[in-house]
This record gives sequence, structure tokens and C-alpha cells, in this order.
Amino acid sequence: MAVPVMPMAALSSGEMTLVRVNDVDVLVCNVEEQYFAVEARCSHAAQSLATGRLRGHEISCPLHGARFDVRTGACTRAPAQRPIKRFPVFLEAGKVCLEV
Repeated sequence: MAVPVMPMAALSSGEMTLVRVNDVDVLVCNVEEQYFAVEARCSHAAQSLATGRLRGHEISCPLHGARFDVRTGACTRAPAQRPIKRFPVFLEAGKVCLEV
């Protein structure tokens, strides 16, 4: 079941924010008015990605610079080698809703 987490208008293109859903930290990212949700922890060193940088469709880990594609969760740059979880996003009545 999808849980509403924020109004769509609260996140501009190129921005991300940390939300907690069902005891899981999730990053919600707006890239060119498309919304994506990924696990908020790096698969390499469990560092929070919330203070990382979002550039295009990639988020970088602030600790070692690993990068992940927010569309798929795939690792795109070492030292991480495993993907991060991706969560389904639904837009309903002007709200971003996540299935975690």
C-alpha cells in the first residue's frame, strides 16, 4: 500500500529529501519533474546518502564518492559494487506516495 509522504510542490527539480516510511530511511528525488525513491544508505559503508549530492540521475555518497542511479538503484561508480534498494513512487492528488 502506497503511503503519502509529501506534497509534490515541496520538492523542486534537482532536489532530494529524506523521509522515513515504515522505519525505513528513504531519499525522495525529483529529477526533471520525475520522482524517484531509493534507500538512503550507501551499499558500501552504510553511510547516509542524505548529505550526498544529486547530479542528474546520480546520487553520490559523501564518504567515498560511490554513485548510484536513482532510477534503478544501480551502482555506477566504485567503491560500492552492490545496488541500493529502489522503491515504487506514485503521484496521487498532488502528493508523492511511496510503497516501502
